[in-house]
Amino acid sequence: NELAPRPRKAMPPKSKKRKSVASPATEPPGEIQPASPPSPGTDEDDDERDEAIDDQGRSQSPFHFEAEDDSGDDGEDDLEGLVGDLLNGEIDDEAAAEGATHSAVDALRDGFQPVIVEDERPPDDVDDGHALAEAGDAEELMRWLIAPVPLETFMRDIWERRPAYVSRNAHKGYFDGLLSKADIDEWLRAGKMRYQRNVDVTSYKDGVRRTHNVNDDGSGGVDDATGEPGFADADTVWRRFDEEGCSLRVLHPQRWRDPLWKTLAALERFWNCSTGCNCYLTPADSQGFSPHYDDIDAFILQLEGKKMWRVYPPRSEAEMLPRYSSPNFGQDDVGEPVLEVILEPGDLLYMPRGTVHQANCVPGDHSLHVTLSTNQFNTWADLLEVAFPAALRAAVAEVPALRRCPPPDYLAHLGVRAANAAEPPEETDDGDFDGDFDAANPRRDDLVGALTELAQCVMRRLPLDAAADHIGARLMRQRLPPPPSHVSAPASATGANAAATVTDDTTVRITQEEGARLAVEDDAVVVCHPFGNGRLLHMEGGDDEEGDEEGDENGEGEGDA
Repeated sequence: NELAPRPRKAMPPKSKKRKSVASPATEPPGEIQPASPPSPGTDEDDDERDEAIDDQGRSQSPFHFEAEDDSGDDGEDDLEGLVGDLLNGEIDDEAAAEGATHSAVDALRDGFQPVIVEDERPPDDVDDGHALAEAGDAEELMRWLIAPVPLETFMRDIWERRPAYVSRNAHKGYFDGLLSKADIDEWLRAGKMRYQRNVDVTSYKDGVRRTHNVNDDGSGGVDDATGEPGFADADTVWRRFDEEGCSLRVLHPQRWRDPLWKTLAALERFWNCSTGCNCYLTPADSQGFSPHYDDIDAFILQLEGKKMWRVYPPRSEAEMLPRYSSPNFGQDDVGEPVLEVILEPGDLLYMPRGTVHQANCVPGDHSLHVTLSTNQFNTWADLLEVAFPAALRAAVAEVPALRRCPPPDYLAHLGVRAANAAEPPEETDDGDFDGDFDAANPRRDDLVGALTELAQCVMRRLPLDAAADHIGARLMRQRLPPPPSHVSAPASATGANAAATVTDDTTVRITQEEGARLAVEDDAVVVCHPFGNGRLLHMEGGDDEEGDEEGDENGEGEGDA
């Protein structure tokens, strides 16, 4: 519980290690519970420090730092190895000597080279993806999705690090039954599709992307009174598709298509984060979107027709694994692709977050693909983003020093101007010092050192378990409701009617493995679960996706099972 950030140029004096234990007793309702404070006196005892003497015989400030090394990063690149070890285990010495690494940065620096695999398995060796989705076997479904790439290889060498392309010339019907153009036409003609919410009609011509979310009669716009977008007219949409070369983006089709519902419900349990999908229908010889990158790990499943994809590496290390999607780029902004490939039915393309890409249909036929998206806002940063504010609140409540005022002169010694006013002297190869010690700012060193100590005091109170419970409970509220085939009890054994029969002697069990999360909210112990969630608002945003407005859609729908 002591992952403390390192200063960029120097290390503060080390403090004693402390153990944190979650405590719900003192936190305001509805907020993450802070960790328990360290033993009495530990923070205050750190105030007694021996005065240090530098190599020149001068007394140093008690907050004086020495740089750990001259590399400039103080080992921050090694953090990728740390998180990689948690996923795949440590790299042995022999593999390390051959260049093995867990680092996504290294993969980018080495050229972001894609993995290309031809699926040559005989038909008898290919699992039934629909049966796996029906059964809700999360790991086996994930293995099926990326086969013949072993799941262990994907997680170790590909995920978050490089694109991968699986060609299935021998298995063109691999994704048959997930979704079709005929399904989209049925939804349009049934009057289900609202512009912006369910479907976007777009074009990309002459380097410009345009949206055409309006019907031929002028309807379809946003209602000024309700704020609701209008319904898409089937005839208008198909005219734009056939005559104007417009593409269709169908948002979250899992709300109406049971095979996608079952697939995503299982994958959410594999990744332990919200997992959604959009589908893209593009007419022959056209392009629907500008080059861009997304904030999700994308699995492209080609369902119908063919599509040419150009895949580019992240433009910089700062843009790899981004938390937010990019704006549209011009062609001159993206450089040369590392992969150009025509996806055909059954093929799979995986792209990590931050992979710049664009696609266009080839002459002769339309293209339909579905993009499975996962790992949006599912990073270490998101966990710490929850934990940091709670740790600060706890430390402020418990450590009087944090409530003291800084000295009146602190603004004169901190800030951009002060930081660049004078750099401290650097030691040369012969042991001398290059620079003027008088130009150094010991007052600034004192202030920076004190702030670093105060920050460490906050870090020791990180409520990591409570933050994980918060994210886990949020996931339960966002997940798709489990399909009936994924649970181990009939509907009659769950819900309010079943709950009314519970006594002290009743045996109660969870009907799905990992189908609930225990957490502390508002000083009460709660069990959060997805069983009351709805399909219609899945992936529409917000923490609470319970109670869809259009009836009970959690059972099998439209005969699509």
